[in-house]
Amino acid sequence: MRNIWITLAYEGTAYSGFQRQENGITVQEILETALQKLTGTKTTLYFVARTDAGVHACGQECTFYTRSSIPGNRFIYALNILLPPDIRIIQSRDMDENFSVRRQNFGKTYGYLLTENKEASPFLKRYLWQTGRKLDIQKMEAAARVIQGTHDFTSFRGNNSVPSDPVRTLYDIRIIKKDHLYRIFVTGEGFLYHMVRNIAGALVDAGAGILTPKDIEDILCKKDRRLLGITAPAEGLCLLKVYFEPVTPEGIEKTVHGNCYPWSI
Repeated sequence: MRNIWITLAYEGTAYSGFQRQENGITVQEILETALQKLTGTKTTLYFVARTDAGVHACGQECTFYTRSSIPGNRFIYALNILLPPDIRIIQSRDMDENFSVRRQNFGKTYGYLLTENKEASPFLKRYLWQTGRKLDIQKMEAAARVIQGTHDFTSFRGNNSVPSDPVRTLYDIRIIKKDHLYRIFVTGEGFLYHMVRNIAGALVDAGAGILTPKDIEDILCKKDRRLLGITAPAEGLCLLKVYFEPVTPEGIEKTVHGNCYPWSI
């Protein structure tokens, strides 16, 4: 039995998230169907991030076991023939049978794209939050400094999330404004359900003067999601990078300046 590692990108608008579910078409279902057609055997994908409905990815990481004789570096071509154009394999390779993308990663970077404007170019509408708010980036950065670090993020987890340790470490949060677009990059060891979208919502509230850094400190301490504002829309969020070596400032910088337009600089 061979262990194949694939890296993929997808435009998440048409899908009910990555993870297979009963009600709604998901990226995992599409991929597993393609793999069954290709290999003749039902195959299970193991993956890093369960992105939500409408969320995108430039660097989702998965593995699967197969007895297929297709060379590991050729799955990229064989699968892309079978996949819809909004899902692309960008790398495939053979790995040791014990390799796990879940257990052996060191963290992830998500990007979130938003604008102060109420309207946006039709070529960007699927990929950003049109907040309609005047934002102060210095206030957003002050709020980000409070959120960064190791905290109990109960107040930032989504409703109906599966039980898990709410203590997470965020290595870096940066906000970059270019023209009318704001890009938020959040890098951490792991994330709770809706956590990045709730962080984006809190930063927008901070930029609009609704929340202060002290408010956010209090919300973190009280561990009550009801004290936080709205969850930012799914369409602005993209999984940019999963790290398989220790996360460094240089690695984050490379991700921020990567090739995942419109999220990268």
